[in-house]
Amino acid sequence: MQVRILIVDDEENLARFLQQALLLEFTGGEAVVDLAYSGEEGLSRLAAQSYDLIIADYRMPGFNGLELIKGVRYLDPYTAIILVTAFGSDELVHEAQELGVKQFFSKPFEIDDMLLVVRQLLPAQGRK
Repeated sequence: MQVRILIVDDEENLARFLQQALLLEFTGGEAVVDLAYSGEEGLSRLAAQSYDLIIADYRMPGFNGLELIKGVRYLDPYTAIILVTAFGSDELVHEAQELGVKQFFSKPFEIDDMLLVVRQLLPAQGRK
């Protein structure tokens, strides 16, 4: 089974780096990793296609990460979500957890830590 991951981040270089790392992690077509560069674009993609996991930045133009997550929960309450930010606070972490965010990463983060969490959150199907 193929897993579907959506990365929503206005920092194009970071989004593409994370996309490449995930595609290397899930070789042989085990994963589809799509990109969106705003919260609005992320919701549009989710409205057209379901995802197993969304990795979202908090601070973006337009919708911020929490607004995106509220939209995600409306469209698909079971999608796993990782929130990433350079501007974390206890209040932000608490609000994100109330919205069902599974993991919170502060920028900069270690890619190996992110990949470990992704492996833990995704269903066992489609992984080696």
